[in-house]
Amino acid sequence: MSEQPLHRVTAEEYENPGDRLERTLEEGNILLFEPGRLPLPSEEDLHFLRSEVGRLIKLKNISYHPHGDYISGMKNEGDAGEQVLRILREHSRTVNAFLGRMLPGYAASWSPRKVNFRPVQEKGRVIKRHSNNELLHVDAFPAGATHGWRPLRFFTNINPEEARIWRIAEQFRELYQAYGEAAGIAPAPSLRQGMAERAWSGALRGLSALGLPQLQVVGDTSPYDRAMRRMHNWMKDSDDYQNDPDRGVQLAFEPFHSWCVFTDLVSHAALAGQHALVATYYVKPEACHLPERSPWQVLEQAGQAA
Repeated sequence: MSEQPLHRVTAEEYENPGDRLERTLEEGNILLFEPGRLPLPSEEDLHFLRSEVGRLIKLKNISYHPHGDYISGMKNEGDAGEQVLRILREHSRTVNAFLGRMLPGYAASWSPRKVNFRPVQEKGRVIKRHSNNELLHVDAFPAGATHGWRPLRFFTNINPEEARIWRIAEQFRELYQAYGEAAGIAPAPSLRQGMAERAWSGALRGLSALGLPQLQVVGDTSPYDRAMRRMHNWMKDSDDYQNDPDRGVQLAFEPFHSWCVFTDLVSHAALAGQHALVATYYVKPEACHLPERSPWQVLEQAGQAA
């Protein structure tokens, strides 16, 4: 990849985005938003996140779950949990409103998911290999099945001094053509759920609607999500793939910039950076203008051709 797939949102696009930004995302580009466009938490709240919350982390990220209005991933000491809940809840609503204006074709039917706070320095972090953000990957989550909906992620660097460094490489179609067999998903598996699995997913959705959203996050899966997870894990496990010096380009996201990308489509890694907010959305496949670019279509077409 010789060109940086970065699209700086223009003044005209802020005022009248139409569907241009959606198509730009689906082509495999990253949207970059300049500081000041997205209202951020107050400086007092940002200072609290940066200076106090990191010591309370107990999972990979600290996460706010809008479908249940709860926090996971942190020790609850005193009023800290309530304060983090308030900050991330407000940030979730702010991003919903901002990104909804920028991507109106998606917002009509998307499903807002977790908002993460990432307080730990990515560079040199001691963490399980499959959870290591320094390694190139496409997103495929161990919990929270997408069933083919597209994970769209909106990042904001809230570090006042340090850029967040990414590495960007192939899009999913290129990955599948080159490494699908090695990852164990070529020929592509059937993506359709069987009757028993459909019933299980439906039951979990019902329990989620009754006030038990954690069960759907933890317990749901699908053939598509399992195939994507195999690609994700193979990429992170392959030293040859990761260590190719000619693979990909580096991007630097400066303090208080925000960026947005389909993380199932674009292979990416976070090489360095501390203190970021990440909002995740599942975009309905029917809302996409270029469905042929989606991993679901790549896998389905490969299965039909086999």
